[in-house]
Amino acid sequence: MYRFAFGAILVALHIYKGQEGENERKINAGIDTEPDQLIAAAAMLLDHIGAELLPGVLWLRIVGRLAFPVFSLCIWEGSRRTRHPRRYLARVLGMGLLCMAAFWVYTGRLYGNILITFTLSLCVLYAFQFWKRRHGLSGALVLLGTLVGVAALCLWIPVDYGFWGVLLPLFAEIAAHLPVKNLPEGVLSRLGFALGLIVVALRLGGVQIYSLLAVPLLFAYRGERGQHNLGRFFYWFYPLHLLVIGLVSMVL
Repeated sequence: MYRFAFGAILVALHIYKGQEGENERKINAGIDTEPDQLIAAAAMLLDHIGAELLPGVLWLRIVGRLAFPVFSLCIWEGSRRTRHPRRYLARVLGMGLLCMAAFWVYTGRLYGNILITFTLSLCVLYAFQFWKRRHGLSGALVLLGTLVGVAALCLWIPVDYGFWGVLLPLFAEIAAHLPVKNLPEGVLSRLGFALGLIVVALRLGGVQIYSLLAVPLLFAYRGERGQHNLGRFFYWFYPLHLLVIGLVSMVL
């Protein structure tokens, strides 16, 4: 398992080779946001088809492991790029609560879907960024309080990928601030994210180990917007594809 994890990282670093000395704030070669997100959306669709309609088809669940790492990295990028962090947080939270309410009506259970996971990730990221700006007691207390609150919420209700899944984007944020010379920030953040992904995979076990197959894809991603603004498409794709799959499962 460990050899598989580090092998994935070595492949990713090979893809990334030759980018040192370029813009230290971005990954300037590779693919932009949209192809990565489209691949992740397709993987998520296959994953949920496997979970709800074809539970015996393992390869659907394996391919589906690509979705979470890609979207989690996009959440980290979005937290740094957005000019309106409150609006960004409100959009993710609002859609997450909508899906959570629909799930409660359908099953009678509270469950923190992936958008709730990403909402909590944004809260942790913003608390960390606040602490980096302040470096005082107030910043430390905000960060500590946020972490404790998120951990308590994850204990109260099931949340997709759990507490460590919530923290995954934080690994990239911490690594991006490391004082390492002669290594672009883009490489540092991806290495930090890959380390966090290993932690999540080992904590969850099972099929989740295949999420490490996403590491080369993450290193190829350059952190830039594509030509088309597909952000709203991905917000609505999540609940709509779940609705369609749910209706199909009821018919079958």
